[in-house]
Amino acid sequence: MNPLIPRFEGDLELARVPDDFGVRLRKRVEEGLFKPGKRARANYSVRSAGPDEISFGADDFLTACNVGLNEVTVRRIGPTSVHYRATFWRWTWFAVAQGAVLGAILLVCAFTIPTARRQIAAYSYGPFLFGSLVVFFCFLWPWILTAIHRRFAEKALRRILGEVLS
Repeated sequence: MNPLIPRFEGDLELARVPDDFGVRLRKRVEEGLFKPGKRARANYSVRSAGPDEISFGADDFLTACNVGLNEVTVRRIGPTSVHYRATFWRWTWFAVAQGAVLGAILLVCAFTIPTARRQIAAYSYGPFLFGSLVVFFCFLWPWILTAIHRRFAEKALRRILGEVLS
């Protein structure tokens, strides 16, 4: 799987998957996914639920950008394991938008503020270095953050599933 694509999936092995795992997970989503009783920045709702599968997702902007579990599906695949799949496209697009805004601000400042233009031009490779920094931090860095973020989002989901299903 491409590390720059904002999604992950995997299997979680347990001693035994409870028969009511969908009910337990639904209750956790409704009470607060990360900290039961606190939904301020973890406002999730169940999209669909069945006896062997449940899907839930982020309902608002703060939740979508908080941890990045934007859309999650958990399915029982046997008596001792569940399969999860999660995407965090809204989290990624927020990071990309921030980078684009930062890039626009830097370029506007570089072209409209005479002192900034002089400082960039004072070095022999100044324009090249400035352009490289703008491209890296404003366009590439958000996708690198996506690749880094995947591991932490998956770890958070595995922790939650372990708590709910054990």
